[in-house]
Amino acid sequence: MLSYFFLLISLTLLSLKMNLFFLIYFFFFMNLVFLASAEAKDFFSYISFNMGLDYYSFCMILLTFWLFILMMYGMLNLKLLYFSYLSMLVFLMFFFLFLCFVTLSFFSFYIYFECSILPVFFLIYGWGYQPERVFSSLYFFFYTLFSSLPLLILIFSLNNLLGYFYFYIDFSSENLFLFFFFIFSFLVKLPMFFFHLWLPKAHVEGPTIGSMILSGVMLKLGGYGLIRVLYMFTSLVNCYSFFFMTLSLIGALYVGLFCLLQSDSKVLVAYSSVSHMSLVICGLMSLSWYGFTGSLYLMLSHGLISSGLFYFVGCLFDRLGTRSMFLMKGLINLSPSLVMFFFLLVVSNMSCPPSLNLISELLICFSLMGWDYLSLIYIFFTLFFSACAMICWFSFVSHGYTFGLVLNLDSGFVREYYLFFMHLTPLYLFFLNLDFFI
Repeated sequence: MLSYFFLLISLTLLSLKMNLFFLIYFFFFMNLVFLASAEAKDFFSYISFNMGLDYYSFCMILLTFWLFILMMYGMLNLKLLYFSYLSMLVFLMFFFLFLCFVTLSFFSFYIYFECSILPVFFLIYGWGYQPERVFSSLYFFFYTLFSSLPLLILIFSLNNLLGYFYFYIDFSSENLFLFFFFIFSFLVKLPMFFFHLWLPKAHVEGPTIGSMILSGVMLKLGGYGLIRVLYMFTSLVNCYSFFFMTLSLIGALYVGLFCLLQSDSKVLVAYSSVSHMSLVICGLMSLSWYGFTGSLYLMLSHGLISSGLFYFVGCLFDRLGTRSMFLMKGLINLSPSLVMFFFLLVVSNMSCPPSLNLISELLICFSLMGWDYLSLIYIFFTLFFSACAMICWFSFVSHGYTFGLVLNLDSGFVREYYLFFMHLTPLYLFFLNLDFFI
């Protein structure tokens, strides 16, 4: 672990002057080495200097590696000011996210958790599209900062009480306030319904690569943090999980209905993320094997699908200058190959086989059946409305009368098709090799 640590520090410092192609290929090599050398199932391995790997962190780091490679490919066509500083921000973000997933200490996890917010803040503030990016970046920053300050106080107090505070220590509590403030920061980060308003603003005002990494990896920090802390409050979760699960189920249903009313493609994908993350909360709060495994699979599949959808919206925005689905008509007549990849991403987001979303949502449904059968009614309508919104979006963009705005649209670049292909391939490979991850 320490070798990866020093290697990422050197890459972050050299990213100002190094060729982006060299960095992409080097990350590919690091990803292959990490996949071949790390064997982490149900125990921590490669422990050194308060760093280690287990099953959950191993999967999250693989997702982070893959999405950052794709995000760097997406940066190749950008003609932005201060591009070298943008690449350094991207590597700084990867550095803190990697440390978040390998650390074993709660205090170190909090520090890296908060430091990973700063590059996203500067990314939205500096490279956003509209003047409203100033308010959306501050909205994002203070939402996450305000919710995480009680967690820092609790970590300090428990560290003084116990002398150490690591993952999977023999510690449990019956304090309701301790339980709520411990998980509150992660629920806002996911985000849970009622605390989700920062997410659409950050996506709409931020650049495409910011949306890709924010939806692909940053939201998963909340689910990963819940996995790390819920074991300390198992009795309280069994008593009060109904509150969080009910709120998440009702919120997912409302968000699914709200997706049907959206005309902005980026807002539609952002609210679809809120609906999927609500299912992650339900799966984790059930405290069952089905719930935890389904939530992990849903975080992996959602990271790939939402990143691909945001990249598709960014490709159309670069050409048309709009995100309104009412102005994007007849795309299938001009670029059928692009529409084919768009269709695969949409049906994967709707949990059609052979997508990993199908397996994850089935496992979460099994966990909720053990909690309460009536919850399946909410899940049915949530998935139904979300699927209707995806079908409407695909129909608006692909079919219809082609406006003059779209007539000068090219059929797409090889780089874009490659990115869509690399978003979709892991989904189907995971589906065909589930025994490796179970």
